[in-house]
Amino acid sequence: MPTATEPNSRSPSPTPAPPIADAPGPRAQGLINVFNQASKATLDKCSAKNFASCFPTAAQYSPEVLDNLRGQIVDQLDRTWKSNFEDIMERRNVVKLLNSLDQCIEDAKLRKKRAESNANGGPVETPIPPHTLSPSEIHLAHLMPYLEKQANDMNTKLAETQQSNTKLLSTVTAQRAEIEALVRGLENVIQDLDISAQMMAQDEVQELSKETRELEMEMRT
Repeated sequence: MPTATEPNSRSPSPTPAPPIADAPGPRAQGLINVFNQASKATLDKCSAKNFASCFPTAAQYSPEVLDNLRGQIVDQLDRTWKSNFEDIMERRNVVKLLNSLDQCIEDAKLRKKRAESNANGGPVETPIPPHTLSPSEIHLAHLMPYLEKQANDMNTKLAETQQSNTKLLSTVTAQRAEIEALVRGLENVIQDLDISAQMMAQDEVQELSKETRELEMEMRT
């Protein structure tokens, strides 16, 4: 079954986009690294020396307590910042959006490379801007992948049906041959029975004739 195509379409059928990964891609991982580096650099500024300079009296009389307090504050800030950052990343779906951007960029690079390869060293044809396409072309561009998938599914089902019909025809042919063989066997049996019946009838007639002659002879004597 031929697939539905539009020979005059200015826009080729777009291939279905691959699924977007949940794991951080290059840009998502880069954003996470930037946050971690900025967070670490900020917290590193809160060193024991800098913290003690803000509380000289406590640093003079209770330096260990002050340093312990500084450690607790730094740890609390680190956990809070990371928790807020992860919450924002999840609520805004940042990883998938950045992965989608990576995917679009890679797709654009592949299209550019494909266009340069098809040009064979000549000028690369500028892609048609989507906003210049007619509504029917845009409609077909979105509809064609679905139609092609349906056509492929129908072709697959048709091939399976034809294969099933071929097997069924072989089975029916074999059964028909078996039935014909049985019918021929029954016909032979019936023919044998008819012949036997005829032979038995002849024997009975001859026996009856013999008995009749014997009876006549007895009556004469």
